[in-house]
Amino acid sequence: MIGKQVVMMLIAVTVVMIFLSISGYSPDAVLVGLNRALTKDIAGSIRWAAPLMLAGIAVCIPFKAAVFNLGVDGQIYMGAVAATSVMLALPENMGKWGLLIAFLAAMAAGAMFALIAAAMKVYFNTDMIVSTLLLNFVARLFTEYIAADVLRDADAAIQMNASKMFPENMWLPRLAFFEPSSANVGIYIAVITALIAAFIFYKTTLGYEIKLVGTNPNFARYGGMNSNRVVLKTMALSGAVAGLIGVIEVSAVQHRLLAGFNPSFGFDGIVVSLLANNNPFGVILSSLFFGVLKNGGNNMERLTEVPQVITQITMAIIIITVSSNIVIKKVKLRRRMKKDGSAI
Repeated sequence: MIGKQVVMMLIAVTVVMIFLSISGYSPDAVLVGLNRALTKDIAGSIRWAAPLMLAGIAVCIPFKAAVFNLGVDGQIYMGAVAATSVMLALPENMGKWGLLIAFLAAMAAGAMFALIAAAMKVYFNTDMIVSTLLLNFVARLFTEYIAADVLRDADAAIQMNASKMFPENMWLPRLAFFEPSSANVGIYIAVITALIAAFIFYKTTLGYEIKLVGTNPNFARYGGMNSNRVVLKTMALSGAVAGLIGVIEVSAVQHRLLAGFNPSFGFDGIVVSLLANNNPFGVILSSLFFGVLKNGGNNMERLTEVPQVITQITMAIIIITVSSNIVIKKVKLRRRMKKDGSAI
């Protein structure tokens, strides 16, 4: 699996270099960005890998049960709002205990927001893809309202849609080795979360139910499993993990709630999860890979003459090229199934 990922990465870099050359820019620009992301700016790669890893886990948990949660971004927003409300309301002397309460609040908010779509599916047979996707807009607009009005810092010298700064004793620690970068202990939380997800999938009854419902829902129903209950549980777990991204971003990176703090981590998490074949161990590797790509794109923009729009197109080409491997697998699987069916 790792070998295929490396091959797809090399193909993606080659395609990007050709695109840059055709666009009139130096094809070496992408190599400059990736080289810095892997050598001098490892901290930046770690900073982006942490939320991408959590987003990938948040996506792969329901995907295992054939439940498509496209609302991870909305759950991230709700987790951030809940964590911000707690950290600004608690006394400053709460310290790290206050941060722990904020984490629990963010996970609860993400889980409850995810359960809205799950309940609509279970009780009203609403399409999960549509409901989770639309709830993203609800959460984003709600976050903008909270940051611009309810929790806005009226005393700030520069007026912006942001809350007050959190007390420093409620900041999630950054990695001292990489100071003053924004790389933080969120990477440890992400890895631990991935390991817990793997334990759930492979060592618990719930994991067995999730996989069985995802592969053969009819057999699961005949075996006495409650598929609707599994849907609710997986969405709650997914939302709780997404909420972790929200609290880490506001407590470790921004130190306050910003209206537009989330650059679509949820949708990036879909690609991370699919590249890992919805395997939590694979998500760790694929998120590190995409963390380097994300940071490499940022460095390419800073160090070369390539403008931001070309950088975004470059990242899109890399994602499409890497994701094409998934499409090829699906096509081969369908052909094999048709062939086996005709043989019978």
